[in-house]
Amino acid sequence: MRPRSLSRLVWPSAVLVLVVWSARGAGVDPARLFGADGRTQIARFLAGLFPPEMSSAYLLGLVGPAIETVQMSLLGVVFGAAIAMPLAAFGMRAPGAAAPGGRGRAGTRVRLFSYHVARSILNTMRTIPDLVWALMFIAAVGLGPFSGVLALTVHSAGLLGKLYSEALESVDPVPVHSLQAAGAGAPAVLVWGVLPQAIGPLVSVTLYQWECNIRAAMVLGFVGAGGLGQRIDLAMRLFRYDEMLPLLAVLLLLVTMVDRLSATVRSGLIKNL
Repeated sequence: MRPRSLSRLVWPSAVLVLVVWSARGAGVDPARLFGADGRTQIARFLAGLFPPEMSSAYLLGLVGPAIETVQMSLLGVVFGAAIAMPLAAFGMRAPGAAAPGGRGRAGTRVRLFSYHVARSILNTMRTIPDLVWALMFIAAVGLGPFSGVLALTVHSAGLLGKLYSEALESVDPVPVHSLQAAGAGAPAVLVWGVLPQAIGPLVSVTLYQWECNIRAAMVLGFVGAGGLGQRIDLAMRLFRYDEMLPLLAVLLLLVTMVDRLSATVRSGLIKNL
């Protein structure tokens, strides 16, 4: 058998072995889902969804948590972007003076040091899940949406900082080098040579992060950070399955609205660039 043919067999086999190994380690058992007990539990849950709770008092009671979820997600992405942008400026691999730090050998050392520090901070922010951040902030400031805002802020900053730095690194270097040749300093190069080229991707990833924060804000409610998630958690704990469909419908509506708004802003931005 030829080496190339052998390699084509080795990689799929290795992937298959890893999948089987992972399934055994994770306790994957289709019989628990499709067996008699699993089918009974699923049927009981689905039956409990109907008829859904559609009383006016209940639906009006969802307005507050829905608004709270949007507020948490919006503040999380705005504060996160404000933290991410300076960290991204220091954490990008930019040619010459496009990154803060100055010129010469000393400037190169400063840029290298700031790069590693900024990247370490961003890695820490996004490596720790937002749910864990929420638990830590709940211990610090107590239950409620403020803890959710702080958790979303930190996690969004870590994700946006990485995406921002990659967007800043991918710009056309010609304007950057032209500004450097004219004697412009690092702040001027960043503001006039880098940001105008990267504004489209920066806005796009920020809006996408807002969409993600809507869903994340719902999950954070399960640990007491407010919003729709807290109502979903309460309904599940009390076996009020008839309340689940309206809650999920409101969440779907929020995500759809944010998605449409993001698409409108992105299309308008593309036309004006």
